Amino acid sequence: MMASPQPGAPAAPDQESQREEEVPPKKRGRGRPPKAKPSFKCPACTEAFGNLSALRSHKLSAHAKEGPQQQQQPPPPPQQQQQHPCSQCTKTFSSKAQLSKHERTHSAQRPFQCPDCHKAYKTPTELRNHSRSHTGEKPFVCTECGKAFMQAICLRIHMTQHSGERPFSCRQCSKSYPTLSKLKVHMRSHTGEKPYFCAECGKSFADPSVFRKHRRNHQGHRPYACDECGKTYTELKDLKNHERSHTGEKPYLCSDCGKAFSRSSSLACHQRIHSQKKPYQCEQCGKGFTQLSSYQSHLRTHSGEKPFLCPQCGKMFSDPSSFRRHQRAHQGFKPYPCDKCSKRFRQPADLAVHERVHSGERPYKCQSCDKAFVASWDLRRHMLVHTGLRPFSCTECDKSFAERSSLNKHRRVHSGERPFKCEECLKSFVVSSSLRKHERTHLAEQQQQQQQQQEEEEEAEAGSAFPTDTTLPQFSCTHCDATFGSWDEVQSHESLHAVDSAPPAAAAKVAPGSHVCESCRAEFERPADLREHEKQHPKPRPHVCGSCSRGFLNKSGLRKHQRIHSSTKPHSCPRCGKAFLFAAYLRKHLRTHADAAEPAERLSDLNIIHTDPLPSPPPTGEATPPAGAPPPPAAPAAVPVMGYQTVPEYLVKDEGL
Repeated sequence: MMASPQPGAPAAPDQESQREEEVPPKKRGRGRPPKAKPSFKCPACTEAFGNLSALRSHKLSAHAKEGPQQQQQPPPPPQQQQQHPCSQCTKTFSSKAQLSKHERTHSAQRPFQCPDCHKAYKTPTELRNHSRSHTGEKPFVCTECGKAFMQAICLRIHMTQHSGERPFSCRQCSKSYPTLSKLKVHMRSHTGEKPYFCAECGKSFADPSVFRKHRRNHQGHRPYACDECGKTYTELKDLKNHERSHTGEKPYLCSDCGKAFSRSSSLACHQRIHSQKKPYQCEQCGKGFTQLSSYQSHLRTHSGEKPFLCPQCGKMFSDPSSFRRHQRAHQGFKPYPCDKCSKRFRQPADLAVHERVHSGERPYKCQSCDKAFVASWDLRRHMLVHTGLRPFSCTECDKSFAERSSLNKHRRVHSGERPFKCEECLKSFVVSSSLRKHERTHLAEQQQQQQQQQEEEEEAEAGSAFPTDTTLPQFSCTHCDATFGSWDEVQSHESLHAVDSAPPAAAAKVAPGSHVCESCRAEFERPADLREHEKQHPKPRPHVCGSCSRGFLNKSGLRKHQRIHSSTKPHSCPRCGKAFLFAAYLRKHLRTHADAAEPAERLSDLNIIHTDPLPSPPPTGEATPPAGAPPPPAAPAAVPVMGYQTVPEYLVKDEGL
């Protein structure tokens, strides 16, 4: 008969499996008590557990720091058990099943594949844990705060946050961790060891979870997509974190200042601001950082290393966040809108900084002069005013700068590099701000051209063009010496003289200090009435056409008008050969070719070109009425109107002129 294990001693794994797999052949009697569940007691503190793996986890987390003298050793087994050693790492196991499970960690064999995303795992337990990421099942619930987890190990690690238990401490920096595996990963940050090597790109990693995540980037398998912006992720937790940037959910609250964050890692990084803790110190310049990634990116500013290459423009970057931001600039993708002003941003950090403009929040305060800033980089730039530190020096002229970006801009003066090119005129610039300033000059020119084109289109709609051998009569005002190019303008002007003949009673109604028109001396009570009245006075047009005596406000308007008298049409359609006086007319015409299935009869209509003068009645009557005589009622008809190069009606209809 096999000896039973002593109380408090864990049963052997083979005995454990036999005990758990035992099934009574018959149902127990109604009066018989249920069979006791096997219990595994800790020899150090007598705490009991339902299975052997739970007891082992307890020993690692609770008693790993205790010395051999503090731990009570379990009594030796009643008989010597057979040991199964691993041929690769000299570990021994009490059963062949445990040995075969362990040997899979050395091999690349992953026989258990997920049917949903085709990920493969070494054990069925790992596959079951992974399948919960698809179903969303979280069976392990924290009794303290109600938070649920997919795996038991995650719950055990979470429970240490409530108990404050972090039994595994680093001997070099006194950091403590809830699990031994996390401590081992941390120790590699001191030793520089990176045992996980990617064969595809040559990168090495200290953390196995980061390495696995990196491998998925090469495989291109990103099954979790954001419904809002289409961004894809390799893990469900990354997608959940990203979705909070759209919903605005921020469940992680800072207990010191009440600030909320969408990620726990962001909260942990923020809390170092309150504690003034910067564990990552640069040995070259002494700068401290709260995050390891920021520290690593900073080191590249000293070494000059830029491992992130843009495939579209060849620009290189030292940190991944700047690289991702640059790629979004190529795509023109700005998925994060501001609720206040609808301005959009490429990443949530930029949106958060912009929102402070509306709220007035300035969380970054200078300790020297009490100035406050919206963004941390604004504060860093300001601090250079107090410190006077200029660590970046030019090797060509010994000039020094406070920021590396300023040094890079300065170096272009020596190299002659001008990387910022205007697409409109191909002019290049040293810095992007100069390019933006230059582009605004094109924008102003375009707006002016659009205004002039609008004026020319209005002239074309009126159809008022004159032959080269005819001069426009000058119509004079009967009350003063003013002359005008049309009878309508004379009539509008002479109506202003009626104010002079107004009865005294009407003039008495004008209050003292009234607003007087400089052209006709008419008085108005309100400045708004005066401005409305002044619109009736024709503006002086000093630039007169030599062919038809028409006046214009500026020289550019005159030059454009003079094309009407010319037979040349410099703007030709590359599709059908039709020519136009103005580029605006050509652009409108080109829209008719936008659809390949355009009816043929419409295109044939547009191919008609009128180069001969259209018939119109000859000029009749005296051009200038006799002085003192009333203006003839049919004066507008007496103005000679010729149809030379007038835009035909079918063009007005087809081109929308």
